This record gives sequence, structure tokens and C-alpha cells, in this order.
Amino acid sequence: MAIAFARCDTRRRLDLETLVTWALRDQQADRVQSGLFDIEAAANDHRWEPEGVSGDGVAELLRRHETGDRVDGGGPVRGIAVTVHPDAEAVANAVGWLEPWQRRLVRFHGRSGTRPDWLPLVPPMVAVKRPSEARGRYRHVTAERWEFVPTRSELAKRYVLCGQSLFDARGQRRIVEEERGFHFRTFGDGRRQVQVKWCPLEPAHSDAEIVEANTDFAGWHAGMTALLERIGGWGLRDHVLTGFTAPATPWEYSP
Repeated sequence: MAIAFARCDTRRRLDLETLVTWALRDQQADRVQSGLFDIEAAANDHRWEPEGVSGDGVAELLRRHETGDRVDGGGPVRGIAVTVHPDAEAVANAVGWLEPWQRRLVRFHGRSGTRPDWLPLVPPMVAVKRPSEARGRYRHVTAERWEFVPTRSELAKRYVLCGQSLFDARGQRRIVEEERGFHFRTFGDGRRQVQVKWCPLEPAHSDAEIVEANTDFAGWHAGMTALLERIGGWGLRDHVLTGFTAPATPWEYSP
């Protein structure tokens, strides 16, 4: 009698953001590209623009041919493992196939484990601030104007015409004699004005800042989506890609 044994899948399940962060930040899989010679880099990565020189492999032989001498390449980088997990290498290779500006965003945020910032289409209003005389300090800008206000006798007439008492339920006057904290000026005909002050408001972000931030987020999201399609068709050895959950346009759902 044959007995079938179910094989347990021990592979680690990760979403795309976590997988990219693990590959680029923890495994530092993309650092292998920085050590390649021009010919190696061009053959290794699609649309790669090579910079610098390497310290091993074919690059060393080519360097000797160019300089006519042997140059010490420095050996392995301290703090970075000599070998990289094959799943991390697969992620780094897939990132290399992205469009240049998307690749830059995916690599930057993958190394830091973050997402690009985005801004709401309708920015919140904040108090206007300007630099003060003290270095590195800002103060709120204040505006002021004079506005006509009724005299106390005019206020009393309004209460009487409305049938309201000049005293409240506790027996205190509704119209106080002393108006502390206000600055008044009186004209010859008895009219008076009060000085009104307030803090002007302005949008927290300009239209250009909103467009720039949201364009970066959209580019990062498009790059990650393309990365998901490419990696999703591969069979990773020790990991299972579960998906990509970041919203494409989060500013559309911002109140």
C-alpha cells in the first residue's frame, strides 16, 4: 500500500515591498553592480550606464592591459557578505530592467524601506511664517485693520428692541464697561473702531510641490507594479511573492 506524504511549503511569504527591502537593504544585492567594469556592467544589466571600475574578474585583466601594471582592487567590502542569496539577486536583476527614473525610485526606497511621500490635491491651510531676526527661527505673520463697531449705548438699544434684558441669568451686565484687551479709536461724531488682528493663512504646499511629490509616488508605484509582473513569473527558491498592496493614487482618497 503506497502512502502519499504532503510536502510542507517552508518558503517565506513576503509582499513585494518587504521582498525588495530585504533584497536591497538587508542583502544589498544591487551592490554587486557597482564593482563591475564597463564591459561587465553593459552585459549584466539592461540599459545600464556604467561608472567607475571593478576590482575583480575580467575587469582586473582589462585594467592590467590598460595600465600595464597590476593594481590592488581592495578585496571584499567590509560588512557585506561575499555571497548573496539567489532570490535577492533575482530581485536586483529585475530592478535593473525598469525604466531609469523608476529604477532610481525603487532602489532608493528599497534600500531605506520606505515609500515616497505624496501630497493631497487640496493642501491644508497653515499660518504664514517668515524668518525672524534670530537665525533658524520663524514667526507667524500678523495682519491688522480697523473695523467700525457699535458703541455700548447702541448695543443696549439693540437688546431693548429685541426684548432682552441687559442682565444675564446671574444678574451680571451683558455689556461690560471695561473692554480690556482691545484697542479702540473714537471719531468726533461718536463712532468708534476696533483694531482687529489675525494670522493670514496660506496653502501648506504649492502646486509644483504637489505635482512633484505625486509624480514620484506614481513613478515608484508603476515601477513596483512592473517589478511584480516580472518577478511574479519567476519561481523564487526560498520566498513566495504575495502581491503589492500600495494604492496607486492615494491622494484621490484623501479627505
